[in-house]
Amino acid sequence: MAKPVEVMIMGQTFSVTSDDGEEHVRQVATLVDRTMREIAGGGKVVSSFTAAVLAALNIASECQKLRQDVAQIQATIDRLTQRLGVASGEPASGEPASGQPAGGGAKERTIRNG
Repeated sequence: MAKPVEVMIMGQTFSVTSDDGEEHVRQVATLVDRTMREIAGGGKVVSSFTAAVLAALNIASECQKLRQDVAQIQATIDRLTQRLGVASGEPASGEPASGQPAGGGAKERTIRNG
């Protein structure tokens, strides 16, 4: 099990454990802190909880858009790979060239508090 990493978000210290390493935890914490500060500094007074929920929604939206982009890119790669195979005389197959199902096999990351 990974050792806890101390990070500061909106002036609060959190002890976070992740198998993705200390640098990753620090980068993620910086993103969350920056996003929450942007929301809190937007003119309207919001609670820390509201800022956290809005930051989570913004980050999740960005993540979802990136996943859609990856899926579109993978589909394009698969389509071009099939065309290349047909052009070179290989039989077309339904299996993507990477050996993975279309859309990826992206690793899910889990971060735990404590």
